[in-house]
Amino acid sequence: MQTFYRKRLGDILILAGLITKDQLEWALEEQKQGQRRLGEILIDAGWLTEDDISEARALQLDISHIQLGDTTIDPTVLRMVPETVARQCRVVPVSVVDGRIAVAMANPLDVEAIDAIQRVTKRRVEPLLTSESRIVATLDSLYGAIGGADITASIQEAVDGSDVIETIEEEIEDDVNEARRQSGQAPVVRAVNLMIEEAVKRRASDIHVEPRRGNVEVRYRIDGVLHHIRNLPKSLQAAVISRIKIMGEMDIAERRVPLDGRITVRMENRNIDLRVSTLPTQHGERVVLRILDKTGMLLSLDQLGFSKRDRKGFESLIKKPYGIILVTGPTGSGKTTTLYTALNFLKSSESNIMTCEDPIEYELEGINQSAINLRAGLTFAKQLKAILRQDPDIILVGEIRDTETADIAFRAALTGHLVLSTLHCNDAASAITRMLDMGIEPFLISSSVIGVIAQRLVRVTCPKCKGTYPATAEEIEEFALDNSKGDLQLFRGQGCGNCGQTGYRGRVGTFEVMNINEKIRQLILSRPSADMVKQNATQAGMTVMREDAVAKILNGTTTTDEVLKKVFIGDEAA
Repeated sequence: MQTFYRKRLGDILILAGLITKDQLEWALEEQKQGQRRLGEILIDAGWLTEDDISEARALQLDISHIQLGDTTIDPTVLRMVPETVARQCRVVPVSVVDGRIAVAMANPLDVEAIDAIQRVTKRRVEPLLTSESRIVATLDSLYGAIGGADITASIQEAVDGSDVIETIEEEIEDDVNEARRQSGQAPVVRAVNLMIEEAVKRRASDIHVEPRRGNVEVRYRIDGVLHHIRNLPKSLQAAVISRIKIMGEMDIAERRVPLDGRITVRMENRNIDLRVSTLPTQHGERVVLRILDKTGMLLSLDQLGFSKRDRKGFESLIKKPYGIILVTGPTGSGKTTTLYTALNFLKSSESNIMTCEDPIEYELEGINQSAINLRAGLTFAKQLKAILRQDPDIILVGEIRDTETADIAFRAALTGHLVLSTLHCNDAASAITRMLDMGIEPFLISSSVIGVIAQRLVRVTCPKCKGTYPATAEEIEEFALDNSKGDLQLFRGQGCGNCGQTGYRGRVGTFEVMNINEKIRQLILSRPSADMVKQNATQAGMTVMREDAVAKILNGTTTTDEVLKKVFIGDEAA
């Protein structure tokens, strides 16, 4: 480390082999044109990451470097520095060693920040250097990105009032009014409201409230992956869960069986719906809130992630006047988003578009949406029969679950309606065998289905911290990549504040679009296997999902790790 001490940053980067002398000279010329820092110029050019610069600065200043995100933060140390102070000084308390408190800083020369930490902790500060984005992301992770301080304060206020908050499960079960009173206390109400607001602003699709033996864990699902957000005190478990159940108009006295409810909140001049589900577990009721932003998920066809060829094929299918189009994939693969995007593309004053859903997830202006009601005996089949008497042109059926619904939908397609629906199966070709297994007659499938789209969702590489790296031998073999020139470069995110140090931000679809041509129609009549259907579809030009995923890896949209987890393992669909 002493070799680099007091050397210029550019010289350290060259000695470390991170940039060339020519690159440094170019960056220095750029620096003369404006007021930007050298590190910022090198990062914007794509040659270095924030972590590269912070490691070099650590060498330059002879200060230890820390990679926040890969380091476990001691909760005891975290409580020594109030959140307001940590955010104001841009520091993350990490550990206490030999009476000194080690804090991660982006600017270890900030004397005022060091003095502030020493005042509140009564300890000498040992600065550790890290990047600015890692500081911000770690603070957001530890305290919550939006309203974290307010949530923490509300939780603490509720804990401080524990003399009036009795949370022994047996007593609350015997006294529903007491449970209702406790859950309605201002600190608990604020904490739950802010938790929902925070989750929406962090783009979460689900909130998990999970009772553990000694606390209550709160996790958000962001871009398809669960992230730990915070732990609530065990003493607040009953009050918080009862508050959520009251908001969802659920029976707070019933804790022995699963319950469902719905909540509507108003945020930023729009309604956000939440589907609430409870499940009794060994440590109390587990609650999951599914966030349905009815206005925030409408995309254009271009935004879904289709390749140019598949986008053209999909558009030609949905423009046909009649027939059935099926979108397949597991739960959470974006099927509903694809169908809603198609309806939004098709809507016009000249067509009557109607939907039959369970439930209505997003509101579409200019489209007639209706939901089934199993309690009232209104099934998909009954609702679909009623819709056919409403003079529709285009019909969306949320899911083909049974033979009766399928039979009505298929016959509607035969009588001049365009029908869009979903089916649970692994790939496009498997949809044919799945329908045959459901008991649908081959002639109905052959004469009604015009196309099948299979899809998965993969996380998108963060554009702010995306960098290249040499493809490994394992990746080249696994994905059959062309490395004939010997210098194949792939992409991955380094982790930054924009993506919460995950390297990913947002999700996009990987697809295969199967057009039902005459040869496949004839094949369906003989009850073929999925392999036979797939072989004929690929011979006709279908791009399988594996090929689409590999193309997205090569152009930097996603990564090999993400594709292996979400799309396929080897030659098999996930």
